[in-house]
Amino acid sequence: MRRAAALTIGACVAVWVLARWVVYDFFQLGDTRVYEHAARMVDAGAVPYRDFDVEYPPLATGVFWLVGLVPGGYQLAFSMAMLACLVATALAALVAARRLGLSAARQAAAVTVIALTPVILGTLLQTRYDLVLSALLGWALVSALHDRFGWAWLLLTLAVAAKLVPVLLVPVLFLWHARRRRAASARGGVAALVAGFALTILPFAVLAPHATWRLFSYHLKRPLQLESLGSSIVQAAHLPFQRVNSFGSENVDGRVPDLLASLSTLALLVCLVAIAIVVMRALRGGAAGPQVLVGGFAATLTAIVVFGKVLSPQYLVWLLPAVLLVEGLRGRVAVAVTAVAMGVTQLIFPLWYADLVERSAPLPLWLLVGRNALLLALLVLVWPRSPAPPSPAEPGDAGHADALERPA
Repeated sequence: MRRAAALTIGACVAVWVLARWVVYDFFQLGDTRVYEHAARMVDAGAVPYRDFDVEYPPLATGVFWLVGLVPGGYQLAFSMAMLACLVATALAALVAARRLGLSAARQAAAVTVIALTPVILGTLLQTRYDLVLSALLGWALVSALHDRFGWAWLLLTLAVAAKLVPVLLVPVLFLWHARRRRAASARGGVAALVAGFALTILPFAVLAPHATWRLFSYHLKRPLQLESLGSSIVQAAHLPFQRVNSFGSENVDGRVPDLLASLSTLALLVCLVAIAIVVMRALRGGAAGPQVLVGGFAATLTAIVVFGKVLSPQYLVWLLPAVLLVEGLRGRVAVAVTAVAMGVTQLIFPLWYADLVERSAPLPLWLLVGRNALLLALLVLVWPRSPAPPSPAEPGDAGHADALERPA
């Protein structure tokens, strides 16, 4: 295990350095300007939400401030912080894959995709903080697989305080916790999450209630972002829309896009309910196998990405490592689909993004349609299923740990 961990760390560092200083001869300034501004404002004694606008939850602002304390330039410090998160995500994948009993080849595939993400998806990973989410959710999954539910709920709480959307993982973690322990214990985990998030947001809500509410209303009011599934349907079908630059992104607006935004949100809610029902039935049927939890995590995160009104390129790292840990043939295909979707995403942004915005060439749009189709296929591949009856181990996934027993 130590050798595998050392190789994982070395691979992540080597690829990160390669991506930043060798493969790409440009460095996207991206959102680091916003992050650095928030850090400097906090340093000057300003209170987030009350004294300056920030669209991110309190823990994210805290991360920006902590990075600002590192000596040297902010961009380099932030890049190194995201490298640490990439390493943490890869190590979580390694530990989870071993717990699941996946073969050495499958462990290597999962770690390799994560390590190569800075090259496959591009330098935007060094200028956005989404790898924080990957690391937190990866270790929350590891904790749940090891029945360390105190840690699982704590890490999920931190993820919610950093990005909000991980709150949608609560049903799956609750059902798994209740199956492995007791329902009362699982309810305590949910209560701890609510209390923990409240502690991060209430001080600001008291000081600046209207400004703090904008943290939520900002995202609720956003139209379809240009790269979202709904937007790709509107553009490919030549439906009427207006392109607008708002909420810090390029968006499509109008009556039809508004309708598709509502339908997309409805589809997400239906998916989340369906995932919870599938997980609940599997667990109630006596299937306590960890792949039920992995499938629930992977499908929930994929549904969030696919059906969200906003699909920024860096959101694909939210899928790591859960979608890489599904067993069997579906899992192997999911690994390949994830890597291809990331590669196509980089072609869309930044390579042909200007052409997509200006609609000056058909190729970027069809790449977008293809990428979103791949993500829909990924949702099908990782959808949770009840473990099959005991049978000889499948080649490539020998010795999987579906036989984890429920503690007494």
